[in-house]
Amino acid sequence: MAKGKDKHNAYQNALQLLGKDLARRAKSKCELSGTPGTLRIFDLEGFGTEPSLDHTLMVCPEVAAHLEHKGLKGAALHYLETAVWSELPVIRRAAVRILEAVDEPWAREAIDNAKMMDANTAEDDEVY
Repeated sequence: MAKGKDKHNAYQNALQLLGKDLARRAKSKCELSGTPGTLRIFDLEGFGTEPSLDHTLMVCPEVAAHLEHKGLKGAALHYLETAVWSELPVIRRAAVRILEAVDEPWAREAIDNAKMMDANTAEDDEVY
């Protein structure tokens, strides 16, 4: 049992090491909703992977709940329509993660926009 706790503590410490870089990238606002205030680090991959800027982001408590599919209310999630246009794949991926649980036409359209951005990003990467 101590090994599991040690692994969890090591994971938490690794997440905290990303804190300054994440806060700088987020400019002290939730990376999905743009809300200032209390933020926390959210790892899209979860425990068991090495924390990385490629799959972690700073989010407010409300968005963290949305990422865990709690408190999803369609009208309150319209901030995601903007998030899918982010230049950062991790933000688009997080937005899609929430939107996939919303059964509304605007959410499906936003998912399509995120996929289009991902396709364009892949094409740009091939050019360089």
